[in-house]
Amino acid sequence: MKKTTTILLIAGIGMTKISAQIGVNTSNPQTAFHVDGAKDNPATGAPTAAQQTNDVAVTQQGRLGVGTIAPTNSLEVDSRVASTSGVKMTRLPNASVLATDANGNVISGVTEDAGVSVTKLRLAVATPSLVLNSASNNYSFRYNSTSTGGTWQIRINNGATRQFNIWDTEYNGQAGTGVSDTVWQLRTVKNLTPGTWTALDDNIAGGANEYNVYHVYDLSVGTILRLTVTLSSVSGIRESMILEEF
Repeated sequence: MKKTTTILLIAGIGMTKISAQIGVNTSNPQTAFHVDGAKDNPATGAPTAAQQTNDVAVTQQGRLGVGTIAPTNSLEVDSRVASTSGVKMTRLPNASVLATDANGNVISGVTEDAGVSVTKLRLAVATPSLVLNSASNNYSFRYNSTSTGGTWQIRINNGATRQFNIWDTEYNGQAGTGVSDTVWQLRTVKNLTPGTWTALDDNIAGGANEYNVYHVYDLSVGTILRLTVTLSSVSGIRESMILEEF
């Protein structure tokens, strides 16, 4: 009986040691549970950043690290590639806006009741190749010239030809410089065809210091777009766009 008790005690101590740190594909686990996917970790010491790329680790604090053995949050993913998250949601493609529902689940924020989504183009050299898409990707906007004298344009990217109400308020000039300030307004009703660039209105962006605010209403689906645009004469003609989708 005494011999049996001693054997069980030794076995229990051994099991405690094993369960303290478990390694898969490595005899040198660094955390409570450590998987070395490529079996490239060293026999002693901590793996390098490159070796951790294929590792998955669960720390004693219950944190999960993918690509890192030292996660600083409940979940940390390190792709080791700049500007790449390393996270993929296979069943949630093309969701340019993410949100959470009442239960904390991650969902697409591209819904009509999710509030406002904003996309923007910072001050850049004016060119028709600079296209700003709405968060839903249903609408696109651009300035169609490399100099003054162009128009701000819209393209709808889905659905059928439908009617839009478009309000434009333009501010031109610069106060305190002796240049006459001008405020100009226009309401336009247009039928837009998918895939076709169309001027938001017939107003030519003729000045090098113009500020326009467009309110665009898609009457068929109820979407409201507010496009704020500027042309600036700083270092040549530059454009900027801020697009809000409601």
